[in-house]
Amino acid sequence: MDTKTLRRALEDAGLTGQQADAYLALLESGPAPVVEIAQRSSVSSSRIYDIVRSLEEKEFVETLERDRLHARPREPVDVLNRLRQKSEMFADAAGEIEDRWERPDPRESRISVLKRAETVLRSAADAIAESNVSVALAVTPAQLEELRPTIETAAGNGVLIQIAVYDDGTADIPEIEGVLEIRSCPLPGPFLGIVDRRYAFFEPNVRSDRAYGIMIGDEILSFIMHWYFWTCLWVRNERVQFDRAQPPTYVSIEGFVHDAASLLHDDVTMTLQVLGRRIETGDRVDIRGNLVRATCGGHREIPQHPSYADLAGQVTLFLETEDGIVSVGAWGASFEDIEAETIRVDGIDFPEL
Repeated sequence: MDTKTLRRALEDAGLTGQQADAYLALLESGPAPVVEIAQRSSVSSSRIYDIVRSLEEKEFVETLERDRLHARPREPVDVLNRLRQKSEMFADAAGEIEDRWERPDPRESRISVLKRAETVLRSAADAIAESNVSVALAVTPAQLEELRPTIETAAGNGVLIQIAVYDDGTADIPEIEGVLEIRSCPLPGPFLGIVDRRYAFFEPNVRSDRAYGIMIGDEILSFIMHWYFWTCLWVRNERVQFDRAQPPTYVSIEGFVHDAASLLHDDVTMTLQVLGRRIETGDRVDIRGNLVRATCGGHREIPQHPSYADLAGQVTLFLETEDGIVSVGAWGASFEDIEAETIRVDGIDFPEL
């Protein structure tokens, strides 16, 4: 590296042009009277004392009082660390700029493949921060810790959050206030996030020959991702945390029906609150009513102990509301009145014996 480039690097590390000149002159000469440093550099004799003192304050040099004021370079450990930190910062900044320039907005593209896997986590965090209804996550403990502040904020805003944590039995899974439920997944798997049913984020944590990630801005593809989450990462794994402060709340009809099927066969009356959208108009709705019937596979009554295969097709709830009977369908519903996004059990009345 030539002297001109080295001087520019020192300036980038926080020195002025005159400070850099004086310091380089001192490096070449070794310990020397301050007046000689002025002669070897572009610094005037009237300014050299102030420049040397300022370099001493920055810990680049140290001074010695003799017949004349002398200076010598300090051992350059601090200087080298400072330069290396600057270098790392610039490299990180360059990578971040490239990353942000390349990072697509999932709202503007159905699917995007990213070269940097960490971009997926950052994009998922952005989507969670703006979520309104629900979030499903499959994460490593480290990824959970990184996303935790954003998750806590979303939960505080009333977003329903389910988290599957990959845990080999050694992880310390934190309790996160407001999260609907956390389950422990003993087998390693991909990072997966589904936000508000519209956006999905995927990044393989294991068994990938190269780093990459996928961002999805499509309801149908997100549904496929969610079904993988539900069947492979959620339903068969152990619950380690759930929000006892909330009444039983579900982000899918399948989850509700699986838990409530036996009660339906015991003539139990359940009052449900359903948030979702009206299929005919797309308008958001909030309805409340008594569950009078539930079917799967079109018109078949729900088995008393349904398998997940039983719930893989059409599942419909019929609620008796103030406006009459309303049919409620699952994610992607086409034939019902309402597509449910969340289901809350407001009350359960058991028949008198």
